[in-house]
Amino acid sequence: MMKRKGFLALAGGLFAATLSLTTPAAATAAETAYNSKTQFLTAYPTDSMDGSCVQRRIELAAGNYTWRLFFADAQVTAREGMYFGAGWYTWTDCLDPRRGYYHHTSALDPDNPAWETVNASVDWQLYYSGTYGWGSYLDPHFAPLNAEEEAPDVPVNPTPQAEPLGR
Repeated sequence: MMKRKGFLALAGGLFAATLSLTTPAAATAAETAYNSKTQFLTAYPTDSMDGSCVQRRIELAAGNYTWRLFFADAQVTAREGMYFGAGWYTWTDCLDPRRGYYHHTSALDPDNPAWETVNASVDWQLYYSGTYGWGSYLDPHFAPLNAEEEAPDVPVNPTPQAEPLGR
């Protein structure tokens, strides 16, 4: 009997570990979620250079988030306190080299067809070639809902604002 319990505990632990490796992560109230990439970037980009993108699926809890885009050691707020409904989103960041700068776009596309995709963009200038991180992040600003509370069914705001930097 003891051997069987040990085997079941081991099997359950392996199943849980496998799930944690294959199930996409959800952002909780205490976590900041990142969509980012690290790569070599030149300080002198041209229009003919290839762009680069990073994409992930994310499940968001309903609530307000601060959405920021970052590049090397700079960042810009795309939207402060933006409301997102609970559900799954496809989150894409792309960096498009232009003549002397990089055009960075970020998009959150909800699976819910009643909600619109939200976009943000900013242009970045890099002063030194090197390996840099870039992307965007969502910082949640809410407490988890308890069983009696329910989030309002409100679509995301389709017009985030971003200020161009360093161009």
